[in-house]
Amino acid sequence: MDKSFLQIDYSGWWILLILVVAAALSYFLYSKKDVPWNATQNWALATVRFLAITSLLLLFLTPSLRQITNYVDKPVVAIALDNSQSVVARGAGAANLTRSFQNLKEALQNQGLEPLMITFNDSDSFNVSTSNLSNLIKKVEEATENQHLAGIVLASDGIYNRGSSPVYKNHISPFFTVGLGDSIPPKDISISRTLYNKITYKGNETPIRLEISQEGYDNKLVNVELREKGQLIGEKSIRLRSSIQEVEFVLKSENEGLRHLVATIPENPEESTTENNRSNIFMEVIDARQRVLIVANSPHPDIKAIRNTLASTGNYQTDLYIPEIHDEKPNEIYDVVIFHGAFTSGISYSPKENPGKWYILSNESSVTSSNKSLPYLKIERRGSQPDKVVGSFNQNFSKFKIEDVSAFEEYPPIQVPFGEYTITGPTEILMYQKLGSVTTQKPLMAIYDDGATKSAVLVGQNIWQWKLQEAAINDNSNQFDNLITKTVQFLSVKNDKKQFRFTIRKRNLTDAEPPHFDVEVYNDIYERIYNNEISISITSEENVSENFNFTDSEYNSTFRAPTFPSGIYQYTAQVKVGDKTLTDRGEFSVQNINPEFLNLTADHQLLKNLAQKTGGSFVHLNELDQLPRIIEEKEFKAKIRSEEELIPLYKAWWWYLIIFMLFSTEWFLRKYWGGY
Repeated sequence: MDKSFLQIDYSGWWILLILVVAAALSYFLYSKKDVPWNATQNWALATVRFLAITSLLLLFLTPSLRQITNYVDKPVVAIALDNSQSVVARGAGAANLTRSFQNLKEALQNQGLEPLMITFNDSDSFNVSTSNLSNLIKKVEEATENQHLAGIVLASDGIYNRGSSPVYKNHISPFFTVGLGDSIPPKDISISRTLYNKITYKGNETPIRLEISQEGYDNKLVNVELREKGQLIGEKSIRLRSSIQEVEFVLKSENEGLRHLVATIPENPEESTTENNRSNIFMEVIDARQRVLIVANSPHPDIKAIRNTLASTGNYQTDLYIPEIHDEKPNEIYDVVIFHGAFTSGISYSPKENPGKWYILSNESSVTSSNKSLPYLKIERRGSQPDKVVGSFNQNFSKFKIEDVSAFEEYPPIQVPFGEYTITGPTEILMYQKLGSVTTQKPLMAIYDDGATKSAVLVGQNIWQWKLQEAAINDNSNQFDNLITKTVQFLSVKNDKKQFRFTIRKRNLTDAEPPHFDVEVYNDIYERIYNNEISISITSEENVSENFNFTDSEYNSTFRAPTFPSGIYQYTAQVKVGDKTLTDRGEFSVQNINPEFLNLTADHQLLKNLAQKTGGSFVHLNELDQLPRIIEEKEFKAKIRSEEELIPLYKAWWWYLIIFMLFSTEWFLRKYWGGY
């Protein structure tokens, strides 16, 4: 404890009153003249009594003891070790690397520093199948958020196949980079890239282009094979005349469903690795894409954000109609119509049949018109000024599943009409309006489904900012894309009366993703029922089946299967309702995405640039023993951090000891001087 004093929240007059009361009581007791002690002793006893009473009465003012504690934080040097597969793919020993960096950690400890080892997956095994150096650095910064981070040792081969380059981001701490791997290109032939449409249409011809990269095999003749279910369906021979060449196959898809193709190059002598001689290709063959029309009163960034998201799935064809720009109204039949800037004077379009509709309101939207057109949402506007709100996900929303909903509250606020909102009918709120830290009961986005008509309403625009911010923070906009595609998917699906639905959430998976299936079971009058025993069988391309059992409940209607190796899988689920056995079927693909072996040439220049930009240094792995000296020359100093704490005085045991000692001292002196 460096410094402490009392803090009292009451007026100083109360302290004065306590002093007066303590003095009066002491005077009353020791003002008598017939005592066996002299005047000096009498003053001493009165003073002790005054201090004891004052100490006791002070407790009634609930004072607090302000305590300031100083802590010494040692400089932390984080060792960010790239433990991806590419680091050891060319013969570097994983055990030797681990031992070298443990020695570095001990050397830094001996210098009075606090070393912290961090890897991609918190393991010392070099088995990570992707390299995202920006995420590794972000992990370091999060782990040392409340510590004195002096510097970061980044040991890597400089190869990243996910995220962005760490050189282009601003960093506060200096980087001491260690070059792993080999910057000399290895002797190798690989399928470095496959280009094809992941979704194709039944009866269409689909081109598949393979990029063949080579180093050290100039003028060699190689065969490139394309197989499906073990059968050879295409073969081409090429002579390697440059570092990268392209081979194209054209296939026709006759049947609807998933296709698994394998492109291979035979193993060649002296290749550094053969892991990159094979590439899996997964295609989904469908009958036709669903059609989405966006109707708007003027161009807007939201439109591009929505169209880009839908286009990235390959499942939707989006058309745009702006009356002031396009002369003719669309005459086709659409699955979904999105009205951007709905209920404004510039929009006049009536879709054919009964597509799903999504209304996105703007500041110019007429609340009166929306109240007339949307029977399930009434807005009683108050004033002309809008509210600025963010979205708060409704945890009870059940129309479709959205993962990691916390991202919604981090999105930039959007403007919505200020007023009272009323939701009626078969409507579910997807997001509430959150104003500051308060989540209201007003809807930001709601979904309507009466069994015959589906629609959605978002009461504000400028959602393009959501996509932009998420991409800036996470290097992707997965949550925004998920919200858009799930909404459009729900609106486009026609209602059916199947009593049993066993639906996979994501049809194309990686081998690191477990399949999730949503379960819905209904009785004969189409009421949702639970506690059903469901039998599940998942069969691989090799006709090997795995069987599972699952019982759904009101609180858990999602079956999570284990992860599967690469391939196409068929699933069958059965449930008994009454005396009927209901069955649902489907398929999904699992792809082994491992880009680690596509590029084995270390990029030490990236590491040098990062070190130079941040004021650090670069060393090769064989110079690692010099790094402690280089870091020591930076003379990182410890930081003194102070923490202040208020401790209620009535919780301080020693204060009661002081009171006890004062009264005890008075009693002892009175007895000693003949007062008892």
